[in-house]
Amino acid sequence: MAGGGPAIVTVPAYLAAVRTMHGVTVTEMARALRVSASVTRRWLNGRLVPSWRRIKGMTALWGGDGELLALGAALQRYCRTTGVTLEDAVRMVRLGRRTGPERLRDKTSRDRRQLSLPMQRDAGQR
Repeated sequence: MAGGGPAIVTVPAYLAAVRTMHGVTVTEMARALRVSASVTRRWLNGRLVPSWRRIKGMTALWGGDGELLALGAALQRYCRTTGVTLEDAVRMVRLGRRTGPERLRDKTSRDRRQLSLPMQRDAGQR
């Protein structure tokens, strides 16, 4: 990258590079990491983020910087929970911002508090 430091690697990008460089299948990756193939597929698709222990295992097997990959995994988690795009999250990290972008509140928000209204009793129900 141009002056921005090393590229932040997400888990799907790392696993795709491992598959290309080492020529391993999803099943072989799963067997090496001692997880099911469906978990590995979810990591590849970005629907699931592995734990720190699994990330250390990946980098021990296939190389790479575990801390840089862990940063990418943390950003993936942040993006999933906040709805921020990965590019915005990387930009926030590089700029040193401590908070995410403020979301604009909906202008048509309604007051949904329930009001207690006095009930009238009929004269014949005593």
